[in-house]
Amino acid sequence: MMNPRSLCRLLPQYARTSAQAAVTILVLFAFDSASALSGAEPVDLAKLLPPKRVVVPKLKGDLKLDGKLEESVWKQAAVLKPFLPNNGGGQEREGTEVRLWFDDQALHMAWTCTDSDIQATFTKRDSRFWEEEVAEFFVTAGGLERYFELQWNPLGGVFDAIIDNELAADGVSKKFTGNWDYTAQGMKSGVFVKGTVANSADKDSFWQVEVSVPFSDLNRSTPKPGEVWRANFYRFNRGKDQPAELLSWSPTQLAGFHQPSRFGYLQFGK
Repeated sequence: MMNPRSLCRLLPQYARTSAQAAVTILVLFAFDSASALSGAEPVDLAKLLPPKRVVVPKLKGDLKLDGKLEESVWKQAAVLKPFLPNNGGGQEREGTEVRLWFDDQALHMAWTCTDSDIQATFTKRDSRFWEEEVAEFFVTAGGLERYFELQWNPLGGVFDAIIDNELAADGVSKKFTGNWDYTAQGMKSGVFVKGTVANSADKDSFWQVEVSVPFSDLNRSTPKPGEVWRANFYRFNRGKDQPAELLSWSPTQLAGFHQPSRFGYLQFGK
C-alpha cells in the first residue's frame, strides 16, 4: 500500500482542489488494493511466459452499439480467449471473451462476460468501477511509460484516464499516477445484460459491452498494416460469497494490472 508521504508528493500533480485531492487519494488506494488482490508472489522474470499477440483485422461494417453483437462483422473479428488469473495460476471461474477489429476511424471491441451474479452499482463517469465488476482496456501506441486506461461496467458506466508509470530497469512498475481530467470525447459504448444487476437472489447469465474508440481519442491516426501497439484486456469478476477474480487476456504474472512491459501485442492487419 502506498504510504501517506508518497500520496502527499503525488497530490499536487493532479489535485488542484481539495475535492480533487480526495478523489485522487481514493483512486490511488483502490489501485493499490487491486495490486494486492492479485496475490502475486515474487517471480523470476526470465521464466515468465511471453506476452500474447493478436492480429487485428481491418474490416467494414455498420454498428449499433447496443451490446447485442448482432452485426455480422463481429463474426470476422479477432477473438481473444481464454482470460486467466493475472498472477498466472489456475483457470477463470467464468468465461470471458473479447472480439476485436478496426476500420479507418476507430478500434472496435466487444466483451462477453459469463456471469452468474452480476455486481455493479456505479454509473457516474470515472467511478471506482474496479471495486465491483468491470471490463478494462489498457493501450499505448508509443512508449510503455504512458498509456490509456478505459473501462466499462454492466450498468454502462465509463472510466477513462491517462496513466504515467515509472518503470524499473527490468521493466517492472515502480509507481504510477493518473490524469483523470482526460476524456475520450468520441468513444461510444453500449451494454446488454442477461440477468438482473446487483441482485444475488437470482442467477444471471452474462453481460456484454460493445465499444468503438476513435483513433483520435488515442491521439493517433489510422494504424498502418503491420503496425504494432501494446495493450492488455482485463476483467474484475465478483460474486456473492466468491473471491474476486482479476482476469487478463495476457496475464502480467506480476503484482497488479499496471505492468506495461507485460502488455500483449496488437498487430494491425490489412
